Amino acid sequence: MLCKQCGYYAADEAIVCPQCGAMLQAENSSAGGAEAIRQGKRAREAVRNRPAQAQEEIRRKRRAGASRATVPLKPVKDTRIGIPEYFDPMVDDLGGIGEEQEDAPQPFERRKMEVYSDEEARKAQAAAYAARHAPGRGPRKMVNWFRVGLVLFIAAAVAGGGAYYILKKTDFGQILMARMGQEASSTALWTVGEEMLDRGEIGQAILHFEKAKAQDAENGVVDVDGLLLLGNAYEADGRIADAAALYEEIYTETPSRPEAYVNHIRILLGSREKGAQAKASELMKTAYEKTGDASFSTQRADFVPAPPEVDLTAGYYETKKYIAITSYQGYDVYYTFDENAELPSGGSKFTERVFLDEGIHTLRAVAVNGELVSDELRGTYRIIMPSPQTPRSSLAPNTYKTRQRVRLKPGLDNENDDDIVIYYTVDGSSPDADSPVYTGEPFWLPGGRVTLKAVAVNKYSKVSNMLEILYKIEIPEPLRGYNSEEDAPKDFTLYVTSMTEFQQTFGKGTLAGEVTLENIDTECRRYDYAWGYAVMSRTRTGWVVAEVYLKENGPIAAPRGTKIGDSEGFVVGKFRDMGQIESPSGNRGLYAGKDGTGKIWVQEDGGKIIRYRCYTPDGTHWWQLEYRTNRGGTVVAIDMKYDP
Repeated sequence: MLCKQCGYYAADEAIVCPQCGAMLQAENSSAGGAEAIRQGKRAREAVRNRPAQAQEEIRRKRRAGASRATVPLKPVKDTRIGIPEYFDPMVDDLGGIGEEQEDAPQPFERRKMEVYSDEEARKAQAAAYAARHAPGRGPRKMVNWFRVGLVLFIAAAVAGGGAYYILKKTDFGQILMARMGQEASSTALWTVGEEMLDRGEIGQAILHFEKAKAQDAENGVVDVDGLLLLGNAYEADGRIADAAALYEEIYTETPSRPEAYVNHIRILLGSREKGAQAKASELMKTAYEKTGDASFSTQRADFVPAPPEVDLTAGYYETKKYIAITSYQGYDVYYTFDENAELPSGGSKFTERVFLDEGIHTLRAVAVNGELVSDELRGTYRIIMPSPQTPRSSLAPNTYKTRQRVRLKPGLDNENDDDIVIYYTVDGSSPDADSPVYTGEPFWLPGGRVTLKAVAVNKYSKVSNMLEILYKIEIPEPLRGYNSEEDAPKDFTLYVTSMTEFQQTFGKGTLAGEVTLENIDTECRRYDYAWGYAVMSRTRTGWVVAEVYLKENGPIAAPRGTKIGDSEGFVVGKFRDMGQIESPSGNRGLYAGKDGTGKIWVQEDGGKIIRYRCYTPDGTHWWQLEYRTNRGGTVVAIDMKYDP
């Protein structure tokens, strides 16, 4: 059916034109003439009216692919929509499509047309309709540029936000920022700096590393791996001092990581600065202590001298010892027994064997090779010699009505020792080296309340605990000891009577000059008299009498009727005497107690001093009375002295 609107040929049963959409009007009468030719109707009828035999021959030729005869036709322009501008109507006498003309105009496209049956024509036109109405083949519409702009703006905004997120919030974006020299995270800076270091761009790598280090410091972060890279960059740039300082900073902040120790030790070992080798050895020791890595200990053992050796093992000994301290490598050895001394500077160089006396000795020693110092040799020697047991007495403590004799003997563990010496006293004093020595013979105890005291001493001069036993012997007691109140001179009182009062009684005397009195630190002056001399001492209230020395009998009387020319026995008989025998030195204790003491001292010239001491009435200082005898035992001088 032919569309009157656009001239498109549609199927007979079509209602709407597939090309323009106009309503189609059916024709009851058969078209003829030019219209029928245009519509191809005659051609179809001619085909249908041919004999069956001729039609079968045409079909056979088509199946066999035989060429159809073509009739050259002049190209006709077709103005219909969807049809090429030019086509060739090549229909032969059988209604088929002819072959292309060889001289068709160029560059126009030529179309081959065939004569189809009604069924084939309808299928072909349906396919063409479907192709024309496929998506995207519709008629063009007006472009909405506002909408296009809005879409492009939104797309740009989304793209910009995504780019911002990628650059600011992702590791990849931060690395890109760091590569472009923009602000980036420390992690990105460490990464980019390492890339630059690998490419040999040392200066730029250091800049990135230092910037990353500063950022980490602000955030309280220590990136040890990054700092180690910075140290490597410093070394590569020749900044050895900066690298060493950085390594020290690393192991100070993170002492458990070994890498910084290793790098710093390597720098020190390669340095020629004074003290670098010693510092390296100390750093090896510190690294081993902090990290527990045994390689540092092994390295140090191969580097520094071995500790010195001694020929006496530290420990407990009961005798005095000598020790030698040496280095098997032949290095100098310095030692000390001072816990606070610094070695080797504060020690002594070993040259000869060292004597260890009784006591506790902690030895410290090092071997020294130049500026390298070994680890300390340390040992404690306890020289504690055995002490004897407390001696025993043959007389039990008790009250006795007659005089008693006493025997002394060593303690049970020392009974068979032949080196025990027993010192004893009965005068009330504690025994010492100037006390009587027990010879094995019994000795008598004096009357009254008697305290026996004794100690044992062995060959190591070790002293035992003291034996102390109180006896009461009910026989007449010795005379009492020297007493300051009763035995003071009648005409003056020491350190109380003034110089003026003394001179009014005994004369002014002759000033002999300034002298010094024991235990008196004020100014003292001596005045000589025919009977002896007197010493005056300056006090805050004036001059007072401090000493009176008699060498002849005169106006001043000695205590208890004694005088110049008396014998030793006579003088001693006037005071208390417990009857103690002389010590090996010849000295003899007379008595000792809370009220004072009395003792005889042997002098170098053979004479003796019989000395009595007692407290003043106020109990604040001493008065002392001495009788000096010649070798024959006669009193030649009497001395009365104040002792503050």
